[in-house]
Amino acid sequence: MLKKLRRRFVAISMSIVGAVLISFYLISCTVIFVSLTADMRSVLQNFSSSSSVTALPEIGITDEKDSILTLHSGNVCVVDVKEMGSITILDFSRANMDEAILSRAVSYVLKSEYDFGLIADLNLFYNQTEYAFGSRIAFSDSTQYFSYLKTILIDGAFLIIISSLFLWVIMRFLAKVSLKPVEKAWEQQKNFIADASHELKTPLTVILTNSGILRAHPENTVNEQMQWVDSTYEEATYMKELVDKLLLLAKTDNTSRKNMFAPVDMSELSMQLALQYEPVAFENGIILNTDIDKNIFINGDQVALNQIIHILLDNAIKYSGENGEVTLSLKKRHSYSLRRDTGYVLLTTRNTGTPIPEEDIPHLFERFYRSDKARTSGSGYGLGLAICKNLAGLHNADISVTSDAEHGTVFTVKFKQ
Repeated sequence: MLKKLRRRFVAISMSIVGAVLISFYLISCTVIFVSLTADMRSVLQNFSSSSSVTALPEIGITDEKDSILTLHSGNVCVVDVKEMGSITILDFSRANMDEAILSRAVSYVLKSEYDFGLIADLNLFYNQTEYAFGSRIAFSDSTQYFSYLKTILIDGAFLIIISSLFLWVIMRFLAKVSLKPVEKAWEQQKNFIADASHELKTPLTVILTNSGILRAHPENTVNEQMQWVDSTYEEATYMKELVDKLLLLAKTDNTSRKNMFAPVDMSELSMQLALQYEPVAFENGIILNTDIDKNIFINGDQVALNQIIHILLDNAIKYSGENGEVTLSLKKRHSYSLRRDTGYVLLTTRNTGTPIPEEDIPHLFERFYRSDKARTSGSGYGLGLAICKNLAGLHNADISVTSDAEHGTVFTVKFKQ
C-alpha cells in the first residue's frame, strides 16, 4: 500500500511539474517565435523604407517556376516595382537571387493582401512598402530563421527531458522522505492492532475455556464451579480495563481538547493525588515523599493533567521494589532571554528499585511495550506511559526518563510557559 502511495505521489507531482514545464516551454516558444518574426519584419521594413539605394538594370516579370533559389542566408534583396510592371533590383546588400525566382516572389507579393509575410515555396520573407512610383519590396532568406528556431525548439525540448528526469529523481527522494512519518505511523498501527489483538486473545481464550467447562458440568452448583466463575470474572475485568485504556489512548490522540484549556493549580492537584496514593504506598511498604512548591499554575486540561500524575505515581510505586521509596516533585524554573523572562514547570517522580535496562529506555513510551513481555498479574498493559506521553504532548510538554542504580528511575515532564 505504501509503495502504491509513493508511486501515486510521484506520478501526481510529476504530472503537475510536467504540465508547468510544458506550459512554460510552449509559452517560451511562442514568445521567441513572435520576437524573431517581429525582428525580421523590423529589418525588412528598414530596408524597404530606405531611400539611399542604387538601381541596377531593370528586368521583366516572368512566370518561370523551375529556377533554383540562390539567396545567401541573412542577405536582403530589395526591388522596386514600377506601375508599368518593371522591376528594378537595388543592390542594397549584395544579395544574389535568380531572376526567375525573384519574378515569382514579386508576383506573389503583388497578389498578396498582406504587406509582410512568408513565401513558403521559396523560403523567403517579404515586406512591401507603397510609394508614389509603385512599391518597394524587401526579401530575406528564411532558412537561417527557421534553422535558428528549430535549434531553440530542440534545445528546449531536450532541456525539458533532462529536467524531467532530474525532477523525477528528486520527487522519488522527496516521496521517500515525506512518507517516512506515514510509514512509521502505518507500522505503528499494524503493531498496535497486532499487540491489542494479542492482549485480548489471552483473556478471551480463558473465558471461552472456562465457559466450556461450566457448560460441560451443568449438574454442578455455582459454588462447586466457583473457581471457573472467578477466573472468568477476572479475565473479563482485565479485558474491560484494557478496552478502557485503549479508548483513553484514542482520546489522547485528539488535540481538539486544547480548546478546553484553563488555568490549573498543579500544586494542589499534585498534593491531592499524593494523598490518594499514600494508602497504596503504605500497603506495599513504600515511603511516599513529596517536594511540591505552592501556587504553581499551568494552562491545560485538569483531567489530562490528573491522568499524567496518576500514571507516573502508579508506575513509580509499582516498580519501586520492596521497602522502596518514591518522591513526587513539582518545581518552577526560570530561563532568561533578551526579550522576556520565560519559565517552565518540572513535574518529576523518582523511585528506587531495579533500574530500567538501557536498551528498553527508548521504547518505554511505545504502546504495549513492556520489559517483561509476558503478561503476569500486576504487570499492566504497556499503555500507561504511551497515554502519558500523548497527554504531555497535548500540553506542548516534553517527557523523559533516566534510570540508574545510583539515582533510581526518574520520569520528568517539562511544561513550557
